[in-house]
Amino acid sequence: MENIEYAPIADEGGTIVLNGVEVRFIPAHYLHASGNYHVYDPKAKILMSGDVGAALEAPEAPLEVEDFEEHIPKMKGFHQRWMPSNKAKNDWIARVRELDIEMICPQHGRIFTGENVGKFLNWLEALEVGVAVR
Repeated sequence: MENIEYAPIADEGGTIVLNGVEVRFIPAHYLHASGNYHVYDPKAKILMSGDVGAALEAPEAPLEVEDFEEHIPKMKGFHQRWMPSNKAKNDWIARVRELDIEMICPQHGRIFTGENVGKFLNWLEALEVGVAVR
């Protein structure tokens, strides 16, 4: 059996090298869990964004977002209900805007590529979130 080492991730994130590949842990606290992190691969320029960007989709939906405006209604209710803090959301957006991203890959729904990466960040930044939003 291999010797496995566990190390906590600092609140401000961190970096780890796995099999020669560097990945970064980007704080996403309170989006929608308090100790949440997203994983960024700077070589592939992919951000694995957990529930940020999630959408309620049909199983046969395309892999990538094609028409951003058409996709908004599939994301809006989820983000307003399950993302409790505009401050946390905007902190995450500021961190993510510093990264060189070609793909944002949420765990539910479609992948954002190309100009839809920026469209998604702009849309989310303008969206009021939290349980009091209707």
